[in-house]
Amino acid sequence: MLKLKSSLLEKDTLTHLADKQAVINALAVSLRVARAQTLWDSKSSAARGKIAFDRIKQTLIKLCVSIELCNYCEHNEATDIEHIYPKSFFPERTFLWSNYLLACKTCNTHYKLDQFAVFIPAQSATASMLQRKQIPASNDAAFIDPRIEDPMHYLFLDITGKSFYFTPHPSLTDPRDIAKADRTLAVLQIGQRAGLARARKDAFEFYQSKLERYRDVQSVTTWEELEHLVQDPHLVDRVNNFESEKQLMLAGLKRSILEHLHPTVWYEMQRQHQLLNKTKRLFEDVPDALTWK
Repeated sequence: MLKLKSSLLEKDTLTHLADKQAVINALAVSLRVARAQTLWDSKSSAARGKIAFDRIKQTLIKLCVSIELCNYCEHNEATDIEHIYPKSFFPERTFLWSNYLLACKTCNTHYKLDQFAVFIPAQSATASMLQRKQIPASNDAAFIDPRIEDPMHYLFLDITGKSFYFTPHPSLTDPRDIAKADRTLAVLQIGQRAGLARARKDAFEFYQSKLERYRDVQSVTTWEELEHLVQDPHLVDRVNNFESEKQLMLAGLKRSILEHLHPTVWYEMQRQHQLLNKTKRLFEDVPDALTWK
């Protein structure tokens, strides 16, 4: 998981969300959850709502950590507008722009659902999972919100041990931070899903391979060397200036790294490179890559 980019919605879309939320907030507390669900289910049924949520979806796509990639597992296509604070517990956040991100159907409907944890009492370090049909005793989230928080502060991806599992970051000392990391991993199960771990390992090997090729392309001085390094020599256009063509190849390799699945693996390679001998050497040869985001 990574912190999402930021972006603003158009004023009229924000106004539409505020109007919908006002309908819910005007009701008695006991009626809000049902009304929130009804309004959410019908959010695109009218022309104004369809326009608003088309814009919301497009803006959320821009926020994704990579191209239309689930912001939880980083493996599947991001298809669903996910409520970070579940609307079944927090109907007052149903139409709150800052409560949205894009997730895949697997994360959204199989793992996250309406699971959520809060600190009770608020500002304590005691995290409790919310129970269905009970009003939350606190809105102090014990769940990482990647819209406003950096998940890499809380989570650590085991690359050096080759498990490629997420764990709470070993440097955490604040009991609240530890509890937030634990509860997030427990809800999403992104830490130890075997398929995700295998995919992260593949991503690690992909990133190393592309960075190695980037290093080699940097050092070439002839057309023959450049053609030898690319997968398809026909992609090299000798009509262009040699240096220009070389820079195009380098830009393509960098783009393939920054648009690949499991970008957290790349960020962890940057963070842990001193502990990974081959990766360390590659970053020494391509020091600029340590700042690629």
